[in-house]
Amino acid sequence: METFELILVMLACVIVSALIEPLLKRLALPLVQILVGFVAALVLPGVADVSIDPELFLVLFIAPLLFNEAREASNRTLWRNKGAIISLAVGLVLVTVLVVGFALNLMVPSIPLAAAFACAAALGPTDAAAVGALGSTIKLTERQKTLLSGESLINDASGVVSFEFAIAAATTGVFSATDAGQSFLFLFFGGIIFGLVVGFIAFASMIAVRRRGYQNTTVHVLYEVITPFAVFLAAEAFHVSGILAVVAAGLVMGREVPHIESSSLAKQQMISESFWEIIVFLINGVIFVLLGMQLPHAMSPTLASAFDLPQLIGIILVMTLLVEGIRFIWVSIMELQHVDPETGKRGIENVGATLRSALVTTIAGPKGAVTLSIIFTIPFLMPDQVTAFPNRDLIIFLTAGVILCTLVIANVFLPIVAPKPDAGLDEVELRRAEISVLTAVVAQLRAMVRENEGSEYEPAMRLTIARYRTRLARERFQVEGCGDIMRELVSEVLRLQQERADELQLGAKDAGKFTEEDAAPYYAMLRGIRSSIGYFDNAQNVGSRFYGIRGAIALLRERIHPTVIADEQSERIYYDTCRFAIDLEHVAIDYLDSIANDENDPRAQVAATLAAEHRSSLDSLWARINYGQDTDLREDGPIAHEAASEMPEGMQQTFGDQFRKARQYADEVDAVALEMELEEIRRQQMEGEMPVEIANQLRESVYVLQMHLG
Repeated sequence: METFELILVMLACVIVSALIEPLLKRLALPLVQILVGFVAALVLPGVADVSIDPELFLVLFIAPLLFNEAREASNRTLWRNKGAIISLAVGLVLVTVLVVGFALNLMVPSIPLAAAFACAAALGPTDAAAVGALGSTIKLTERQKTLLSGESLINDASGVVSFEFAIAAATTGVFSATDAGQSFLFLFFGGIIFGLVVGFIAFASMIAVRRRGYQNTTVHVLYEVITPFAVFLAAEAFHVSGILAVVAAGLVMGREVPHIESSSLAKQQMISESFWEIIVFLINGVIFVLLGMQLPHAMSPTLASAFDLPQLIGIILVMTLLVEGIRFIWVSIMELQHVDPETGKRGIENVGATLRSALVTTIAGPKGAVTLSIIFTIPFLMPDQVTAFPNRDLIIFLTAGVILCTLVIANVFLPIVAPKPDAGLDEVELRRAEISVLTAVVAQLRAMVRENEGSEYEPAMRLTIARYRTRLARERFQVEGCGDIMRELVSEVLRLQQERADELQLGAKDAGKFTEEDAAPYYAMLRGIRSSIGYFDNAQNVGSRFYGIRGAIALLRERIHPTVIADEQSERIYYDTCRFAIDLEHVAIDYLDSIANDENDPRAQVAATLAAEHRSSLDSLWARINYGQDTDLREDGPIAHEAASEMPEGMQQTFGDQFRKARQYADEVDAVALEMELEEIRRQQMEGEMPVEIANQLRESVYVLQMHLG
């Protein structure tokens, strides 16, 4: 099969896997991809004969995967748990290489010891992300998450370096502990130092370019994506470890930024994350599909002549048992000695719970994409370019079998041994956290309005506050308990406001000051005004309803061809409608205050919160009327709406001004508000008021809003 056709087949398999994965609820996505690859190899036998240059495989697959893992890692978390992570990522890998390598050579003497060590080294890296599809059915502790993520990053590098030494010994037939030690130190520390230097230069270059005002998102993302390939190739040219260099560069370039400086930076981060998500998904998908395509090799004539299928399965099961057994013993010993920083107790004081936790950590670290990527880099030929590498196909098949077994174990047993997540807890916490953030931002915006009263930014700030109040109200309505009371009170407020509007409408009609055609512009204006102070959905229509067909037609005509706020007549319509809206706000405040002042009413606290929101709306409406005026027109009580009342001198000039300035500065003020939101999220997370997972979800929502600002 041609290379182009093979690529199309693999991409098609990845897409098919993603489509059918929701239908196979009990299978994690990697297992589905393996299954699809296996079926593809049976239907199209040519795809099983995959021939990719080992060095190219290392660059195309391993380098970007490890770079992405490193840039997403938390440096502070890694450093805080450095002892346990190094123990798992280095000590456990070396023990696994020795035990599994000797065992494999003993079971299959035709595999040289060095090649067996190479196979065992490839089985060192874990792939905690491979069971990510089980995230909704299991609950891992913070320590388990930290150990798994840190281990999967560092042991990828240690596994690759060990593999490279084993392959060098297998191909040359020479192994010197002294030379190997010296070479290891040079490769290890040389790769780390090279990666740190290059990563710092790349990171500093991005910052410098950004500060000069050049923030092209496309160039930024491409620069970031190309970096791991460039770092790997440059490190290999200097004869140091390209893998370790990529990991070090990723850690430097992924340094946590305290807060978002601009909407353009947030847009870059959002697109970068999405782009990397696609790249990692495709790489992982292709690798697991390739794994599935390797499984039919068990029936190939080459392997079948030396081993029958039961023998191969037996070898795979023994290797899996050794890998998982060694891991469980190592993690158990480590966790029994661990001191919980909260309780001050060692794990040995509660052996049962500690061993159960160790079992979860063991199973949650299956072998995955990096292991398969490493094993595919075994050379086809020995250095003489004539002799084939001994048992290459068998080693790849056995490794693929162990990967499959560890994934199946994680898929089947992890939901059994790991605690179940608290149902609905995340959703409630997320809403409460967002309410807390939005409340804080609204308070900051109101303070800004007071400090900048009469400035050209004030109209835009009032509109931004209205948008945040709308978001805040929507979130509050969704919270259990409090949301039910709030919906009840809001419903009653809207009913009373409509009654007051009907009363005023009837009075104007009896006085001969009301016709449907005359009232239509006022009603259309009222909907816009109520929307601009935070009302949404049907609530914005309260007070602007006609109960007859004639009025409905007049209002529809006005909505299709609205009155443009440009001349004195339209200014007068806006002024009168603001006073009408002020009257309706007083109705709401009077009702809510009556409940808030009753200490025995369980709704008092919610009513007080709503009353404060309506007072904010009232202030916003009065600010529009008083904008730019020498005297304050504010009144304490309800206004008996009189359409014939005189509009203050010079007022007709201010409304058009406000609309123009609101449009002119809307994006600028919205951008400032979103930065406030990100800063508040960061503050609450840093002070321990908000979990990291919820903070990240809220940030993503803000990033999306920032992207819309353009």
